[in-house]
Amino acid sequence: MKNLLLCFTLSILAISLFNLPGCTSTGGKSSPALMPKKAEEVSVMSFNVENLFDDQHDDKREDFTYLPLSEKKKPEVQKFCANQKGYYKRDCFETDWNQQIIEKKLKNVSEVILSVDDKKGADILFLVEVENDRILTQLNQNYLKNAQYQTQVLIEGPDERGIDVALLSRLPLAGKPFLHKIPYVGKNENDQKWMSRSRGILEVPLELPNGSKLTALVAHFPSQRNPRYWRAQSIAFAQKLMQDRPYEMMILGGDLNITDDEDSETSFFSQDMSRVGLVSHLVGCQHCDGTHHYRNDWSFLDVLIFSKNLEEKGSASYQLRPETIDVVKYTPNHLFKGNTPKRFTDSGEGVSDHFPIYARLRLKEAVVEKSK
Repeated sequence: MKNLLLCFTLSILAISLFNLPGCTSTGGKSSPALMPKKAEEVSVMSFNVENLFDDQHDDKREDFTYLPLSEKKKPEVQKFCANQKGYYKRDCFETDWNQQIIEKKLKNVSEVILSVDDKKGADILFLVEVENDRILTQLNQNYLKNAQYQTQVLIEGPDERGIDVALLSRLPLAGKPFLHKIPYVGKNENDQKWMSRSRGILEVPLELPNGSKLTALVAHFPSQRNPRYWRAQSIAFAQKLMQDRPYEMMILGGDLNITDDEDSETSFFSQDMSRVGLVSHLVGCQHCDGTHHYRNDWSFLDVLIFSKNLEEKGSASYQLRPETIDVVKYTPNHLFKGNTPKRFTDSGEGVSDHFPIYARLRLKEAVVEKSK
């Protein structure tokens, strides 16, 4: 009781005197993503928004689950749904993905995005599981006006279910975006077929406020339902992308689908990616549980990996502030039992089965000036 009273008192003082957030769901510790962002800082957040589809069928895409019921009487939809199994089959036949449902989903997603940086959202936003540019435009223009994202990038990839990675940013482009196709090599013909459908890595060059370039790499690696060697090839390709460009400021982020158990067994994060970058949950976020919860286990499926030159003594003009790395879990509608991610339902509740991961960079010149 004394701790609760102290927390309440400190919250009132913080809000009234400094306009800062007080105690939060992190157990009384300060919440980096909610603290005021300084002018010399640039923030980045990665968010798997889980099945952000529009209500239209795209040619050569298996998006039939996410159509209105009025469209599901068509033979091609009936045939596809009949071939699904378990709850996928039920969802395919029964989900009424209409415009009203979509608007609820977009509203809930936007509330999470805008919960950081004084309700403006991060300067750079990595998005995972976005169907196409239509739904991304709807999110950006209708629900994220306060963010003022001028840069919007989604390049259609090979995923036949129709989900892609995307980027929104207040920073302007510094070049032409590009989608890297990961050169998967399957152990058999069936593996090769499905591996070729996996998402690529979206590269987006951005211009930082000081005029320098930052390369954003947005990724969504094969899920845990797929063999481990698929993710091993994804990691090897991402590692080489960063290793071959050591003098560039780079951030690789997204849903890499690597559980804590898998990392313990393979060292994908703790060794492979740590050789070329600063892995968000390994250099910061020490009090965070994870971004994804499955069968009572937490994992950092979602990560931000910063090129080594962004460390404090690195050669880049900006540096990562490890103390700002945070799991964003401050929107009540996104919390299941107050702690784990709450998935979206057709009742309009919930958002996604992932929490976002967040961090800030700081201009080194500003750090030097303040130290004089």
